[in-house]
Amino acid sequence: MIVIDFPAVADGEPVTVSATLYRTFLQCPQQALGRMHGEYPPESRASFRGSLAHRLFAKHLSVGPIDAGSVEQVCREEIGSGLNMKLAALGITKPSELRPLLAEVGDLYDRFRRFPGEGFLAAEVALESEPVPGITLRGMVDAVFDDPEHGTKLIDWKTGSVVDAGDQLDFYALAWDAEHGALPGWVEAVSVKTGERSGFEPTVTRGEETARRVAELVAVLRAAFAAGEDLERAAGPHCRWCPLLVGCQEGASAVQVNA
Repeated sequence: MIVIDFPAVADGEPVTVSATLYRTFLQCPQQALGRMHGEYPPESRASFRGSLAHRLFAKHLSVGPIDAGSVEQVCREEIGSGLNMKLAALGITKPSELRPLLAEVGDLYDRFRRFPGEGFLAAEVALESEPVPGITLRGMVDAVFDDPEHGTKLIDWKTGSVVDAGDQLDFYALAWDAEHGALPGWVEAVSVKTGERSGFEPTVTRGEETARRVAELVAVLRAAFAAGEDLERAAGPHCRWCPLLVGCQEGASAVQVNA
């Protein structure tokens, strides 16, 4: 049993750190602070497509393959069971507008069906723990497998690229350790679209570095939030969907470069 030692953090307001907040802070501290103020990126077509596709992936693993003729109907059922607001945010109100999006999800699911399912244990596994008072780690692992070579393997399905997935995987490994008292044997991001894979074996050293970064995140965000101050802004491709883009010179320049 290996439990990562979490650094001591000065007392403050409770903070819940998700994989998304962690990645956002590493990309741009100010955007992460914006999340603490309730400023979130707008819903996008890619985000909605990914959310719906993940629902189908989980159903496939947990219940069994979905018949090709039933994929569209299953998609509509999943939308009705919790994704209606996301769909409305995209401004999609007509069946003719929805149909192409469902076709894209169907194509992703068709690719997903080709992945082996041996050793599957659970899908959409929620992680939540409080390694130290006032800090909650929260995440959702897409799938957990029992791998003959590595033991417990955590999989994060991607509907795009697996580039830069390392930080997210590090966070999942830490959150798994905090909740289960042991590091997973392997963590991996898998692109359903391209078949690319990016994974590694978590180590205590790597876990301790992630815990240190999370502790720093909490300390920095707490201080800035309490003082009403801004943090460093770091430009990059992520600026395209940033809710703070208006009035951010760095972000505007990055969007033009990546247009």
